[in-house]
Amino acid sequence: MVLLSCSTTLSSTRLAYCSSFVTITSSPCNCSSSISYVQMTRHPILRQKTCKFLAFGANSHTKVCAIDPYRSSSSSRLQDWEDPDGGSDSDSETEEDAEDGLENNLDFESDWEEDTDASKISNNREKVSTSQIEEDLIKEVEQLLAPEERAILQQNEVPNIHKITTGKWNPLHTLALAGQIKFMDNLLANGYDIDAVDKDGQTALHKAVLGKKEAVISHLLRKAAKPHLQDLDGATPLHYAVQVSAMQTVKLLIKSKVDVNVADNEGWTPLHVAMQSRNRDIAKVLLVNGADKTRRNKDGKTPLDLALCYGKEFKAYDLAKLLKLVPANNYL
Repeated sequence: MVLLSCSTTLSSTRLAYCSSFVTITSSPCNCSSSISYVQMTRHPILRQKTCKFLAFGANSHTKVCAIDPYRSSSSSRLQDWEDPDGGSDSDSETEEDAEDGLENNLDFESDWEEDTDASKISNNREKVSTSQIEEDLIKEVEQLLAPEERAILQQNEVPNIHKITTGKWNPLHTLALAGQIKFMDNLLANGYDIDAVDKDGQTALHKAVLGKKEAVISHLLRKAAKPHLQDLDGATPLHYAVQVSAMQTVKLLIKSKVDVNVADNEGWTPLHVAMQSRNRDIAKVLLVNGADKTRRNKDGKTPLDLALCYGKEFKAYDLAKLLKLVPANNYL
């Protein structure tokens, strides 16, 4: 740090410029090392620190006292320094600030070194290949398995569909409900039928709709799962989507060109189910997309009949108004 003192008629002023600390004082400078401003600007050490020094006020500064930080000891610096306030607090504050700055710099370097070491360790860990990890896992598991268990694993390099499937528990259906899209794709890559049904005639798409697994539903449709297949009761995925009030799934299935007027074995259309579930918003979507509100089930009931059968306290008026105001020939 460079310390400067100037004699001037102005009151004491202290300025900070870059790493230089400048003090302008009204008292004359008596130190023997006083040099003129021109000499100071030519000084090899101070030139770049003083060439841009700006003086406040109209009065010129006749004398500048400069201390070379590389040649002066701490004691001489204290001896030659003139405190404009006449006190010693500024000296101690300056030294404390310098010490604090040094400590902060040291702390910063320490933190930086710690971060660098941590990043190096992290990079070294990432360099360990996945194959090596898998090899270590295989060795560990083989030591844990009994000989007959290892034999089962070795002879089933691909999924053994017959061993992992029953009438009720279908592996693709289970993975669909669990949201395990990656393992679903592995099964499909090994030739598993995406539209395989269980004992109830339900496909993986039926199960995903019942479980409201929207990501799985979208994935199955992209993989060409058939959205219009009916289970043993004649219900389609759209029936189930309406039943569980899955609005986004209803819209997605309609976008996939399913028949909104398909009836199950009892003659119930998705609109009948919407009336039963008292879901006005889904009923409106079905009507706008061509649902026939005059269709009767095997009991001869229309969707409006179902809406009124609940009585007055189950949105009967709201649903009846919706069905009455939408034209009967609005379906496609």
